Amino acid sequence: MAALPLEGVRVVDLTVVWSGPTATRLMAALGAEVIRPESIKYYPHSSRGPQPYPPPETIRAAKGLAAAYPGKEPGPDPYNRYGSFLLVSQGKLSCTMELSDPAGREAFNRLIACSDVLVENNSRMLSSTLGLEWDELSAINPRLILVKMTPMGLDGPYARAIGYGAQFESITGMAWLRGHPDAPPNDTDATYHMDDVAPQGVLFAVLAALMLRERTGRGQLIEFPQAEFLMQGLGDVFLGVTQEDGRQFGPDGNRDPNIVQGIYPCHGDDQWIAISLRDDQDWAALVAAAGHPEWAGAESFGTAASRRQHQDALDALLAAWTAPQDKQDLFRKLQAAGIPAAPVYDEADAYADPHFRSRGVFVPVPHPTAGTFDYPGLWARWPGLEPRTGVPAPRLGEHNEYVYTELLGYSAQEYQHMVDAGLIGTSYPRPAAPG
Repeated sequence: MAALPLEGVRVVDLTVVWSGPTATRLMAALGAEVIRPESIKYYPHSSRGPQPYPPPETIRAAKGLAAAYPGKEPGPDPYNRYGSFLLVSQGKLSCTMELSDPAGREAFNRLIACSDVLVENNSRMLSSTLGLEWDELSAINPRLILVKMTPMGLDGPYARAIGYGAQFESITGMAWLRGHPDAPPNDTDATYHMDDVAPQGVLFAVLAALMLRERTGRGQLIEFPQAEFLMQGLGDVFLGVTQEDGRQFGPDGNRDPNIVQGIYPCHGDDQWIAISLRDDQDWAALVAAAGHPEWAGAESFGTAASRRQHQDALDALLAAWTAPQDKQDLFRKLQAAGIPAAPVYDEADAYADPHFRSRGVFVPVPHPTAGTFDYPGLWARWPGLEPRTGVPAPRLGEHNEYVYTELLGYSAQEYQHMVDAGLIGTSYPRPAAPG
């Protein structure tokens, strides 16, 4: 197998929540050595799960990643078993390092001196407090590439705004476009699209900076405002609203402004199928598949434009036709007729789907305390390259000795002194029970 694209590149990962850790996870999969310096004095709720740890009965009753501990049990080391951390930190190394302590800061500076990339997505206030500024870090290592995944940029009136995807997707206009027509914004399911798309953009920016460094020998500050990156997908909307007679955009639900499209009920509890009709050919094929030739004779459905104009009536006919049918059987039938269609899956459906299984989309990842589970692998494939997948997320401080003694040059005595001083460890103090 050929060497991976980022082999020999060392990345310092000071990211939190989802978008930043996913960006560095991609770098690890492409061969980079990604090291997470983590504090044992300040607990990272957004990365290693809530603290105080939820009792097992609360976790068992909850839904979503916030409660995703293997077996719905936090175990004796919940911070090593938190579901989202187990995914976004795969393939990385963990060392504990206190940037607020002079000795810890010295260790961090040594790490910066021997690294290629630093990625961080903390608030501007915390970033400044921790001394993660370009002038300071580039003085230590002029070849360093510093990525600042700010929400709103390094300057401007909102540069120090704090928040998560819900806040910054709202300010870009993205949140307004989600949901169903005439439904209030608070009736919209959150998707946090920003967290999902930003990692790919960061990876591209880092690759470009590494190529530039090969030519110039110099590092680079990469300002990556995640909100601005998200807005790249809204160009048609901004164009429309800036025209004098432009279309007024708003939530379209499952519909499309240019074709007939919708999600329709199928047999069973909460079972659905997505269907799109692009043109007259799709319409004729659907009429034939449905066995309703009388639909073709309806004047209100005679053209693509009239079908969109009367989609409420058409949706009612389609829903009545799809409702008694199995979504998988209907999916195959419509696809065979050349009609864009797919069953609406939940995660369990996608996990069991034969297409994804045949392609090895889900990769088993063993973990010493969380056990072995299947996780989505990398989203791209290259013949002759084998991305580094299946490597578990690190336990807290798992790679302390390697980082301090092999990379940073600390003697065994110096290392033990820092352990004794509480600057290096492998666990967080367990919080006292309430009451």
